[in-house]
Amino acid sequence: MSGRQGLAADIGGTNTRLALVENGRVLEETIARYRNRDFGTPEEAIDAYLAGAGHPACRSAVIAIAAPINGKAIRMTNHPWTFDATCIGKVLGGADVTFLNDFEALAYSLDRVAPERLKSVYGSAQAVSIGATRLVVGAGTGFNAAALFQNSGGLHVGTGECGHATLAVETETELQLWKYLARNRGRASIERALSGRGLREIYEWHCLEKGLAPDTLSPAEIAALANSGADQTCEAAARQWVTFLGRVIGDLALVFLSLGGIVLTGGVTRSLARFLSEPEFLNAFCAKGRQQQLVSGIPVHLLDDDFAALSGCAARM
Repeated sequence: MSGRQGLAADIGGTNTRLALVENGRVLEETIARYRNRDFGTPEEAIDAYLAGAGHPACRSAVIAIAAPINGKAIRMTNHPWTFDATCIGKVLGGADVTFLNDFEALAYSLDRVAPERLKSVYGSAQAVSIGATRLVVGAGTGFNAAALFQNSGGLHVGTGECGHATLAVETETELQLWKYLARNRGRASIERALSGRGLREIYEWHCLEKGLAPDTLSPAEIAALANSGADQTCEAAARQWVTFLGRVIGDLALVFLSLGGIVLTGGVTRSLARFLSEPEFLNAFCAKGRQQQLVSGIPVHLLDDDFAALSGCAARM
């Protein structure tokens, strides 16, 4: 897209982030964020952004969506929006529209992230192989992951719907929690725990186990109380949440053999960053039996950049 202007959009279950792109780079001064609930359709949100930006001419658009990408019509998993490339192209004045999974865009952004936006969670004394597979994992409204592979043909991304795999538990107590998360659902998926709603339900379960009525706290409020140490039940929920996170990313590290490192992202993950250095997270991450030494050699970082996926979209223009 050299010399031409385009639109990058990262559309999650709660927020839509947009920016203009020129010469393959996001124009940072054009970045904007909208709440999905304020618009009936993605076309309305994009049209509002374009109006605010002075109706720029966009010849192409790359839109990252929190949903499986299959064909030209996409339905979101955690929001009622649907996407049609032709309809969005018309809003953009006939632009070519490409859809990506939101974690595919995040994976493509990894080589564009400023080093200071990556905070070390867990380091390793072992040297990381250049060109080794990297993994980006995030928990927010939902949960997912993507692997970034590098070979002589360049960079390639492997995506999935990791949040909808079944949540693994290891203790009798966790089994009882799993049953609570699975109620009226048939099973408990990873996303049932590792999301904002999951943190809320883990907190509810801990309250009920203590014979307490859960307060009407949002996930952000639970995280804040856990971080401050002001509420023991919130803190217990946070520690269980990061235990599940450590276990899941350790499993994904084995699945993808992500020896190049793991990057964590997502609003809930960032809100519980304090607990990522605690034993609950690190022990669960490394506890992989005969492959414990392998997983223990994988560095983990936290991405402190809520707009990184826009750079990944720009990379695909």
